[in-house]
Amino acid sequence: MPVASLAGILFVVGVRMFDRSSLHFLRSRSTVLDFTVIAAVIVTALTVSLIAASGVGIALAILLFLRGQIGGTVVRRKAYGNEVFSKQVRLPAEMEILKRHGDRTVIFELQGSLFFGTTDQLYVALEPELKARTYVILDLRRVQSVDVTAAHMLEQIRDTLAEHAGVLVLSQIPRALPSGQDMEEYFDQVGLVRAESPVRAFGELDEAMEWVEDRMLEQAGLEQDEERLLELQEIDLFAGRKEETLAALEVCMEKRSFEAGQRIFARGDVDDDLFLIRRGRVRIVLPLGERQAHRLASFARGDFFGEMAFLDRDPRSADAIAFTDTDLFVLSRANFDRFAGEHKRAAIALLEGLARVLAIRLRYTNAELRVLQA
Repeated sequence: MPVASLAGILFVVGVRMFDRSSLHFLRSRSTVLDFTVIAAVIVTALTVSLIAASGVGIALAILLFLRGQIGGTVVRRKAYGNEVFSKQVRLPAEMEILKRHGDRTVIFELQGSLFFGTTDQLYVALEPELKARTYVILDLRRVQSVDVTAAHMLEQIRDTLAEHAGVLVLSQIPRALPSGQDMEEYFDQVGLVRAESPVRAFGELDEAMEWVEDRMLEQAGLEQDEERLLELQEIDLFAGRKEETLAALEVCMEKRSFEAGQRIFARGDVDDDLFLIRRGRVRIVLPLGERQAHRLASFARGDFFGEMAFLDRDPRSADAIAFTDTDLFVLSRANFDRFAGEHKRAAIALLEGLARVLAIRLRYTNAELRVLQA
């Protein structure tokens, strides 16, 4: 075959192999660097060798990755403890304290890679809060990787907070990163989350927030004898009611006890009982499978739950589980209706109390949503 013909064939094959779509990278500023990588690899392959071109491609890809990581933000969201709250439902007096003192807590939701290229960015975001806050919560759920530089920076934050009795709190430390790294084990190896370390670690952000809220309520003087059973008149819903009225209402109630982990009611159950907690803690969870559940809310001593079925008489929409050993007052809708027939004003006051507490809870939920959407 003549050399000219062979050259023509090779030229046609080369033109057909050319990826015209790569030229689209030139139309956008965000993809110009990607085109530069392609062009550099091609030029190196033509002028040097394929091995050198592979090396150039890898080096440029690493540089682009570092540029993207350093240019992005590692702080996904920041909020304060008087703006967002845990799923532990609090009494109105407790919520007032948390609103007043909640700014002592700051929550950072982190994302991406924590390494030498982003450590300074994270420290700059955290530094203004270290001396002004007592609790700094770092949620690590969306963190993809961490190196020794970031671990050392977290140790510095821990020490700075400790100077004024502050606490560094870590939540949802990933156990299986895309790289295969176990971040919790890594933090243990570098001494950040060992048993003797002042750093507190929790499986979920909500658990960390609940722990901080409990500490603030204790410091505000709301420590209570959690083991003592509340009487009906001590429950906030019935504050200020006449003794004879409460005595008549208590006759209509049952007293039930549940051990920790025992189910109080299940999703789909058809009952209309209202539960008032004399002692213990109860979690409302939504089953997601045989072994998984999503926690919707938690209730403690002096609070109530089950009001939705009590008011609308529809089947239960979630499970209620005794988180600790729990004692309850239980008021069925039928018994309440009988009580209302004899004590109309007291029954109306009870329904107004339920409505008031539910309205307060809804207001706090709306406020949190506004913060999260900001």
